[in-house]
Amino acid sequence: MKKTLLAAVLGVIALAGCGTTGVQPIGNGIYMSSKLGSMLTYNGGEVKADLFREAAEFCGKQGKKVDPVSSSSQGAGIGTYASAEIQFRCV
Repeated sequence: MKKTLLAAVLGVIALAGCGTTGVQPIGNGIYMSSKLGSMLTYNGGEVKADLFREAAEFCGKQGKKVDPVSSSSQGAGIGTYASAEIQFRCV
């Protein structure tokens, strides 16, 4: 019973570390995306770089390039994962 509970808790924690919103339109041609790092990602800048790579791929599919509007990131801490959010246009 204890092993099953432990496995379930670890599974939920592992999934929580992979959270992403995907690219979401927020108006006026601006898109937003946010993401949590994994349990092994400590630097929010790494998460932000991943988001900009995904944004470049998203815009590239439209034959356009990323135009950053704003971004923020936070490193991992006790009880929190590294995270980032970006806003961008495709131009």
